[in-house]
Amino acid sequence: MRIAIMMRAMDQDSGFRGYVEGLVESMLQIDEESTYLLFYRKTKWLGRFSSYKNAKEILINAPHKFLWDQVAVPYRAWKEKADVIFDPKFSVPLISHCPVAMGLQEPAWWTHPDHYEWFDAHYMRTMLPLYCRKSSHLFPMSNFILEENRKVLGMALENATVTYTAPGKHFVPIRDPAVLAEFREKYKLPENFILGVTRVLHPGLDRSDSFHSTKNPETTLRAFLLCRGAIKQKLVLAGRRVPDYLLYKGFKSSDFEGVTFIDFVPYEELPKLYNTADLFVTPALYDGCPANVMEAMACGIPVIASNIGGAEDVGRGSAILADPHNPADYAEKIKMVLNNENLRKEMVDKGFQRAESFKWETTARLTLEGLKRATQAGRTT
Repeated sequence: MRIAIMMRAMDQDSGFRGYVEGLVESMLQIDEESTYLLFYRKTKWLGRFSSYKNAKEILINAPHKFLWDQVAVPYRAWKEKADVIFDPKFSVPLISHCPVAMGLQEPAWWTHPDHYEWFDAHYMRTMLPLYCRKSSHLFPMSNFILEENRKVLGMALENATVTYTAPGKHFVPIRDPAVLAEFREKYKLPENFILGVTRVLHPGLDRSDSFHSTKNPETTLRAFLLCRGAIKQKLVLAGRRVPDYLLYKGFKSSDFEGVTFIDFVPYEELPKLYNTADLFVTPALYDGCPANVMEAMACGIPVIASNIGGAEDVGRGSAILADPHNPADYAEKIKMVLNNENLRKEMVDKGFQRAESFKWETTARLTLEGLKRATQAGRTT
C-alpha cells in the first residue's frame, strides 16, 4: 500500500507536531511493507524520517494552505500512485483519484466561535461537513471528540476509529537532580511552583497575531491569586505572549507578583518543565484530547484539569477535575492537592497507570487498520 500523509501540521508549534511525529514514526516502524509518501509544505521538518527505507519525503510548494490541500497534494498523490491520502488534521482534498481519510478534532468553530477569527470559524463551519462526507475513514482523537462532532454536525460518522494521541517516549520522570537544576537555572524557575502550559496565539493561521483564549490561563492566574497566601508554591506560566494576553484581558502588573512567565519551551525540553513542577493545572475551556494531561501524568506530576471537554476522558480516575469558569473551584482544589501529601502520591500513582494506557503503537495499528478499510472501500465503489 502506498500511503500519502499530509505533514503540514508538523510546522506548527503545538501539540499537533508531537501527534504527527509520534504517529508517523510508529507507523513506519510497524509497517515496513507499505510505502509512506510524506508531503511537506515547508522545509522545517523535511528529512525527519529520512532514516526509514519505507518513507519518501516530498516537499510540495503552494502559496496558500488551501491550494496546498486541494490542488498540490492530490496532484502529487496521483503522480506518486498513492492508494490513500491521510491528513492527521481535519482537512482532505475534495477531489482526488484515491480515497482520503482525516483526523478529527473537537468542533469548537460551532461551540466557541468567539475564540476564532471570523473567517476561520466561517470557513471551518462550511468545509468540515464536506471533509467528513468526502472521507472514507475518520480518526477522532477521543470518544469525547467523536460524540461532540456527531452532536454538532448531525452526522452519524460511522466510519470512525478513535485513536488517542500518546505522550512522547521522553515524557518520563527525571531522577537526575543536576539535569533539573540546570533546567531550572536556564529558565529562572522558582524552587516550588504550580505549572500552566498554555497557548494564547492562533497556531494554525498564517501570519496571524490575534489572541486565542480557549486555553484559559486567566482562570489559572485568578485561582493562584485566591490561594497564594495559603501555599508555598509560586506560579509558572509557559507560552508566547502570555503576559500581553493577560493584560489585554484586564489584569494589572501587580497581579503578576509571585508569577514567572517563560516563553515557548521546545517539545524536547517539556519533560524537564513538568518534572520541576509540583502540580500541573490546565483550565482549558474546550480541549478534546489534552495531550498535556497525558504528558504531565507520564512525568509523575499530579494534574488538575477542566471538567469541560476531553480531560475527563483522558485523565479518567487520575486527574482531579474543576470548573474552568470558576477560579475559586480551582483554588480550593489546588490547596487540597498541595497540602495533602497522601493525595498527591495517590494521584501520581494513578497518573502513571493512566498514561501507560496511551501507546503510539496502539494508535498506529488502529490508524493502519482504518486506512486499509478506506482503500478497500475505494476499490469497491
